[in-house]
Amino acid sequence: MVLNVTKKINLSTEDLKRQKNIISKLNLAKLPFDISPDRMCALNLEMARHSSAVLKYQEDKSGIKWIFSSIKKYKVFLIIFESNELGEEIYKEKISSKLPEYSYKTVAQIVDDGIKLNFFIKLDARSKTTTDQKIRNVRPSEEVIIEFINWKIDLLASLMKFKQDLIN
Repeated sequence: MVLNVTKKINLSTEDLKRQKNIISKLNLAKLPFDISPDRMCALNLEMARHSSAVLKYQEDKSGIKWIFSSIKKYKVFLIIFESNELGEEIYKEKISSKLPEYSYKTVAQIVDDGIKLNFFIKLDARSKTTTDQKIRNVRPSEEVIIEFINWKIDLLASLMKFKQDLIN
């Protein structure tokens, strides 16, 4: 539900300047709708509420909760997820090369933990290209794929509802 901010707050000169400065630096042109500066509080509140709902959503979704528990896990997951969707092979060494900010050991530990918890599985890529038996392709489990996509659908639905409520 979009909050209709009707209560006018008398802002100090300093707060008005601060608000204008913040708004001037936002990427509002990327929004799929136009929003007037006086509706920014409603947008901000809706985004904060959505973020709270996202965090609540993950509480009963063990895969998503584990993936979101650290930015490192999330980055590793995104590489594995993307490779899975593209049908490409992905394995620890390749993941590590795509994340130079983390050591191979860190990436390998995340992948191994994900496999132990059944969030990742060892399964050939849909378009297997290598015959090297040492390569252990990693893919997200069905449950994690479902949790992630449903989370993203909820995100999109929330934003579309906000857009509809804002325009009406």
